[in-house]
Amino acid sequence: MEQLLEFISNHPLLVTAAVVTGSLLLFNELRMAGSARFAVSPDQAVRLMNKGALVLDLRDEQAYSAGHLNNAKRLDPGKLEDELKRFDRFRGKPVVAYDDRGTTAGRAVARLRQHDFEQAFMLRGGVHAWREEQLPLVRGQDKIKDKKAGKGKKGRK
Repeated sequence: MEQLLEFISNHPLLVTAAVVTGSLLLFNELRMAGSARFAVSPDQAVRLMNKGALVLDLRDEQAYSAGHLNNAKRLDPGKLEDELKRFDRFRGKPVVAYDDRGTTAGRAVARLRQHDFEQAFMLRGGVHAWREEQLPLVRGQDKIKDKKAGKGKKGRK
């Protein structure tokens, strides 16, 4: 115990850095564990979509145009509070929000839940995870598949 106290008194900056780093890691882990309970995998999202879930794309217009989930409505995350009335009829239904990798969607889901959207979920991993599962994206009326999804299917009838 004396050696620990001596080390702390001889290296206050090192000990402070270690305590701050540990606190930040703990905070991040607790935050991620809290948001994970409102996250769904791509296959769970498909099940919710088949039950009539509202799908919100939180990416920019260019990314949305390049490919989005079927029946997704594009929404600017900064205007979520203003757009809530537009989605009132979905308060009792599932809502799936997504972005590129799942970072913005977590905050949007938290805000939706604060406004009584109790079945709001984020797509874990965003569009990136969707593509990893080789699920289709839609542009207009045309379906787009990731390059990986199309490999090995040429020449089949």
